[in-house]
Amino acid sequence: MANCNMSCARATLFLLTIFICFGHFSVSAFEFQVGGTKDWVVPPTNDSKIYNDWASGNRFQVGDTIRFKYKKDSVMEVTEEEFKKCNSTRPNFFSNTGNTVYLFDHAGSFYFISGASGHCQRGQRMIVKVMSLEESPSSDHRSSGSRAAVFSVFVQLVVSYVACLLF
Repeated sequence: MANCNMSCARATLFLLTIFICFGHFSVSAFEFQVGGTKDWVVPPTNDSKIYNDWASGNRFQVGDTIRFKYKKDSVMEVTEEEFKKCNSTRPNFFSNTGNTVYLFDHAGSFYFISGASGHCQRGQRMIVKVMSLEESPSSDHRSSGSRAAVFSVFVQLVVSYVACLLF
């Protein structure tokens, strides 16, 4: 019986050590739905800053993606100068699939506009600021979610260990 309890305790300790080590790594990618529950559409006249307000309320990091959902429209990533002019003639990126995922592969500002005629001028545009992993605050939603997952695994391991000792 003592041998069984000792083997169980060693296995539990080994698993606990592995999960604690993994707890030092945070989730590196997150997908955001542009506009939250709203699709990529021309905003109402009285709410032309809806996308910039949404973007500034989120923390984007390198490796994150954003998803644009739309109908009979398009999305373009352009330079700051083209963004200011609502110029869609030279995009860095273009998609008109209706369900576009864009990956942030470096830190900095990204400028998105609609490619449909007149939509950008009516407010269908957005600036996204992406932080490097070093700039990311420690209270970021990713690390707190990661810590919660590690804590949950820790509790499960402790319960397993106690069960091994009792049975």
